[in-house]
Amino acid sequence: MRTENKIKVILFFLLCSCNLVASTQNKKDSVTDITPSITLSYLSSNDTIILTANIFDRKEQGTFAIKNAVIDFSASGDKETKFLGQAIADDEGNAILKVGSANGLPKDKDGKTTYSAKFAGKGKFMPAAESFSAKAGRIIVNFSKQDSLSFIIVTATQIDSKGTIIPIQKQKAIVYVPRLFNLLKIGETELDETGTGKVEYPGKLVGDSLGNITVIARIEENDLFGNLQGRSSISWGIPKQYYLAEKPTRELWTPIAPIWMIITLVIMLTGVWAHYIYAVVQLVKIKQLSKKNQNNQL
Repeated sequence: MRTENKIKVILFFLLCSCNLVASTQNKKDSVTDITPSITLSYLSSNDTIILTANIFDRKEQGTFAIKNAVIDFSASGDKETKFLGQAIADDEGNAILKVGSANGLPKDKDGKTTYSAKFAGKGKFMPAAESFSAKAGRIIVNFSKQDSLSFIIVTATQIDSKGTIIPIQKQKAIVYVPRLFNLLKIGETELDETGTGKVEYPGKLVGDSLGNITVIARIEENDLFGNLQGRSSISWGIPKQYYLAEKPTRELWTPIAPIWMIITLVIMLTGVWAHYIYAVVQLVKIKQLSKKNQNNQL
């Protein structure tokens, strides 16, 4: 009986050890395998399609971009899938691909094209994919003056299943003007039955040195068209004044610093060097006084 009990105890410990090794191996595998996520954004601008895939890994500590991941882009319809190209993710995990035109891309019966972004996986990173469907459209920005008022005319069109150009109706178009770091919204309009809307130009907007200003009209985050954009320029802006390179003014952003800054810097440097000189003089005096006291003692 004692021998049988010993055998049972040994078998019990062996079984526990196997379970422990298996659980440790499973934890190790779960740590090494990373399942990334992809978000896919779509922008159609002046007959150019811009696809942006962002690949990242979401953890408890936060979201981390996956750099240098190779993303394959494709477009598909009911019967055909077309490879569009590859892009490599940057430091922020964004892989961007520009397609020259929506013409020739496969479509389904509703005229939509499904765009896909796929990551094949590499090493410890598992495969990932994301897709988005959108219908091809176009926005044209024109300008008009009526009496003393200036208007921005937005016209949006699409192509139906028969290849006929028809207006995009009853959609909201937002009008922007690019500024230094972002887009400045100057108005919005509801497109009528002809696919046309207009926004009054506010005036007093600074353009380039000739007064040219760029206007952007967008249909944003639409279930049918995604993000649709058109842009155009006109000389309605206030000319931006540039200072001559040989005669710059004393500003913080010019080659020559302001007088007050130069005076402040000179005072600060003078104070620093005065403290250095004072310290050296005091050290010399201390040394001389020490020698004098030694001579007096002798």
